[in-house]
Amino acid sequence: MEGHGSSPAYERLALAIAEDRGAIELLEQVDRSQRQPNLLFAALRWHGVDVHEPDVALAWIDQHPAAVLEVLRTRRTQTNEAARCALLLPALAALAARSPGPLALVEIGASAGLCLLYDSWRYRYTTDAEVHQVGDPHSPVTLACAVSGPAPLPQAVPSITWRAGLDLHPVDPADPEERRWLQCLVWPEHVERAERLSAALDLAADARAEVRAGDMTSDLAALIDEARTCAQALAPEAGPATVVVTHTAALAYINAEARSEVRAVIAAAGAHRLGAEGPGVLPDVHAALPAGTDVAGRFVVSLDDTPLALAHPHGAALDWLQAPITQ
Repeated sequence: MEGHGSSPAYERLALAIAEDRGAIELLEQVDRSQRQPNLLFAALRWHGVDVHEPDVALAWIDQHPAAVLEVLRTRRTQTNEAARCALLLPALAALAARSPGPLALVEIGASAGLCLLYDSWRYRYTTDAEVHQVGDPHSPVTLACAVSGPAPLPQAVPSITWRAGLDLHPVDPADPEERRWLQCLVWPEHVERAERLSAALDLAADARAEVRAGDMTSDLAALIDEARTCAQALAPEAGPATVVVTHTAALAYINAEARSEVRAVIAAAGAHRLGAEGPGVLPDVHAALPAGTDVAGRFVVSLDDTPLALAHPHGAALDWLQAPITQ
């Protein structure tokens, strides 16, 4: 169970809902893609329900089915975790170092755009040998990540010439209601994450990274073309642009056929795909892990079709594998 060891409140609530026929029948009234525990739990918190008391939560669901359904049908699990930038930064920096041209960044499932703002955060990577700091030393947001293995920790955050995100429902980081919804998606015991999210949204409201409304299966190709053209125009003397499409816990929300389509679009456009997803999301990437690798609830960080590392889903740890970055 995903909540085990991370959110006792959600673990208890999930077990209670699984045994409650009324709650199950309510969930059956929405599209299968919306029958997500995190979405239901966030809906309860949106309405101020105490998720620490399963009996109270179940009673509220029974008494207010329309309010629950309204949230389930109109909201999305758009968890925006800036700390995931720490998971992708080593590979992103290594790619930029190998490519003399301008770097263009496209994020799919971008939500409020926090994971487009690599150069807005201060990173603190802790290894057995050192504490390696990089990024903006004046940033109000520090992303701490414990690192094991031969991770190519960067000496600097690469310069990003052009960037944009793509999301079915972009989130305005300055909108109080949108900010409140994102906070409802943070698990109740994760106080540090909630505080980091608040500070990151404050910064994002000023930075205003562009996140466009669109579908990653139908609108991505045009955005990659635009990214390459714009980056090239902004730095015509630097050589061909390198376009990197990033994603963190985004491909899990589309089916296997759509994931294959997205990957095909990225490859056909000559762009790189850099992502962090659960182990079952990209089975071929998971299968390419070294024999005997214990994923144990972690994300698999991959560049194109090569697994690079295992990672804590919220960015707290990065276990780098032996695979080199040669793309």
